[in-house]
Amino acid sequence: MGTIRTVSKRVKTLGIVLIVIVGLLNFHLPHFFLESTTYFSYETYLLEFVFLVNLLGAVVAAVGIYRNLRWGWLLGIVIVGVSFVLYLAQETVGLPGLPKMWWEPSRIVSLIIGVLFVVLARYNQIV
Repeated sequence: MGTIRTVSKRVKTLGIVLIVIVGLLNFHLPHFFLESTTYFSYETYLLEFVFLVNLLGAVVAAVGIYRNLRWGWLLGIVIVGVSFVLYLAQETVGLPGLPKMWWEPSRIVSLIIGVLFVVLARYNQIV
């Protein structure tokens, strides 16, 4: 089913906390609650669905990490990558309903925490 990898409880806990924070920071508030006067198109709802899937993926990755399965760490790295791509897309070409703010604090913190997650996984030779 998946490769079981023994890691210390401290590393496992830190990995779980980091990936869940990445998921939560990327979905921090449904953006359609921020501006109630904005017209919402299909693209806006699709984008909210993508952020929700990203959050659910982070939770699934956390469960995999908790169960000492390697795919949990790999899924976490995918979640970090998707979060980074969404951030770049938002700031360059723009995403429906989201402003272009390169230095938006929650997204910057999410990127930093994502990098810490990847470094933790690599440093402990999990991936």
